[in-house]
Amino acid sequence: MTREDLETYIYTETFLAQLYRKAAAMATKEVEKNTLLMFSQQATQNANYLNHFYREEYGINFNPIIPEGNINGTYRDLLNEILSQEIRSYLQIRGQTYFQSNHSLNETMRFISDVKLGHILTILAILTDMNAPAK
Repeated sequence: MTREDLETYIYTETFLAQLYRKAAAMATKEVEKNTLLMFSQQATQNANYLNHFYREEYGINFNPIIPEGNINGTYRDLLNEILSQEIRSYLQIRGQTYFQSNHSLNETMRFISDVKLGHILTILAILTDMNAPAK
């Protein structure tokens, strides 16, 4: 895996953590708010895991600066953006597990991709519920 790959993955996880916090602030259901805040923490942890390998390889942390206000719009717009980011990064990270020679990094990336898959399914469920007719 290249340095740029690791930087991209760390950036994406850091960005997702920010998006999840922003979505949590917009959520009207307490369960959704708590879930999104938990996902934010998990994305931050994913970035920390990846930064461990970055630090091992390059001797420094990669701490990307994510500009505030990247995404504007409704709660649904934000969830759709999160879903898009999660699917794209899931496919990239999962794809890396097939070619990774570093066993520890490989296992970490498998773990992260499993976490991301749970996020994807949950966001899809939230969006599906939003589309359900009112009872």
